[in-house]
Amino acid sequence: MRESDITRNFAFATIIITAVILHGSLYPYNFRVPLGPIGPFQALLETWNSPPTSFGDLVANILLYIPFGLFGVLALKTSRKILAITVAGLLLCTTVELTQFYDAGRVTNMSDICLNTFGTWIGALCGGLVSSRSQSTVLNALALRPVQSVLLIAMLGYRLFPYVPTIDLHKYWHSLKPIVVAPSITPFATFHYFALWLTTDYLISNIGGMRRSGLFIPIFVATVFLAKVLIVNQILTLSEMVGAGFAYIAWILVLRPAGAPAWVAAAVLCSTIVVLRLEPFNFRPSTTSFGWWPFRSYLSGSLDINIQTFFEKTFLCGSLLWLGTKMGLRHWKATALVSCLLLVTSIAETHLPGRSAESTDTVMAVMIGIIFAAMSSLAGEGEAKAKAVARTSSAIV
Repeated sequence: MRESDITRNFAFATIIITAVILHGSLYPYNFRVPLGPIGPFQALLETWNSPPTSFGDLVANILLYIPFGLFGVLALKTSRKILAITVAGLLLCTTVELTQFYDAGRVTNMSDICLNTFGTWIGALCGGLVSSRSQSTVLNALALRPVQSVLLIAMLGYRLFPYVPTIDLHKYWHSLKPIVVAPSITPFATFHYFALWLTTDYLISNIGGMRRSGLFIPIFVATVFLAKVLIVNQILTLSEMVGAGFAYIAWILVLRPAGAPAWVAAAVLCSTIVVLRLEPFNFRPSTTSFGWWPFRSYLSGSLDINIQTFFEKTFLCGSLLWLGTKMGLRHWKATALVSCLLLVTSIAETHLPGRSAESTDTVMAVMIGIIFAAMSSLAGEGEAKAKAVARTSSAIV
């Protein structure tokens, strides 16, 4: 793919992310002119010393703008693109905060601008790292496999929230108590963890290669388990440990010697997604309304839960889409199939009591497909350049 096409894809992804930021920040678009002598600028400046309302609010405001910085940098070809995108993020979030002054139910806050700008800067740095092709072996492997790397990050974001370690022996004991005091295995939870870790093992093997992954996977699993012991509000369960163990055995016996057939991992993950969305399959004739506005559920409720849910859906749906491309499907076809699966199961959820059926997951799948297509194009371009440089070097020698 030509470099201009890759740049256009990343520019399109940046536009989509900007639209998501605006939608998430201004929904339900209930604009009015507030009464009183204070205007938007004064209201914003008077909150200069107001901290975020919660830890979830802090994390959400940073994470929301990281994709904007990442794909914005990859869409630019200027020499100072990190600075340019960071300034663009500052202007965007400032505009949003000023607009929220007129949006009923929204609160303008200076801390949001600081956190949004910081998130943009972090994303811009990551984008600069990917585009520069660092010579570090690990970083270079991650840069050449951006889709797999993003999915691994989503997995860690889902499993390790709230990412805050603690030095508390009582907390460590609490994390290990389900294994030591009352060990038990739940078949459904074990199958869920088996699918999660089998997908993770497959991702790691595609980043580090089949030979080295035999060592990388156990180290990665052990690191995640140790982190769950150290991080607040996290516990270890025997079901997850058994699921991770069976996943590694399946990877060694089935995926690794057979050349890692993607359809095996895809079948396990697809069945898990369907079961998670439709279990306990207690369908009823009466239906609840279907929400056509995307991301409506993310705009209410607990920010902590919303962050975890976002990472979980990104990992599960994004991994299934990526596995589809590994099976030989084109990006648009894999995106269409995953989107249809999510739409059908979302509509089926209208017949399940206590479920919130909406179009969010389907829209997310389409967005992930577009972004992954752009990232894969960039990765393919980078691999082609690396092989050309290697051939040139060997010819010179």
